[in-house]
Amino acid sequence: MFGTSHLNQDSLTRIQNIERGFRNYPPFFTYQIKCYLYDMRAGCHAIEITRDGNLINLYLFYPDVSGSGKIGSVALYGIHLQAHYNTMRSSMTMFGMPISNIQFDSGIETFLDITLDY
Repeated sequence: MFGTSHLNQDSLTRIQNIERGFRNYPPFFTYQIKCYLYDMRAGCHAIEITRDGNLINLYLFYPDVSGSGKIGSVALYGIHLQAHYNTMRSSMTMFGMPISNIQFDSGIETFLDITLDY
């Protein structure tokens, strides 16, 4: 999951557009949405969605390992992971980008490990 490069401008723009989409989606008007550099060494950027101080979802966007600057994988933490899994497994896309693999994984807590291929 951890890349040795950083996300390129196209990838950063994609993440900003995803954040904007969340902000403009009426059901999310009562949620707090933050987009930020999560881990500079890994080149990982985050979109964090909370409501009343409680984490709803945390998307961690990692660069691919080839060094292209594309988003290679996304770790998704939070609630309703099974529903997210079912939706993405059915379409094999995430935010319009093709998914090559999706699986549950665990560390400190369970998350979805999503590998993109666009």
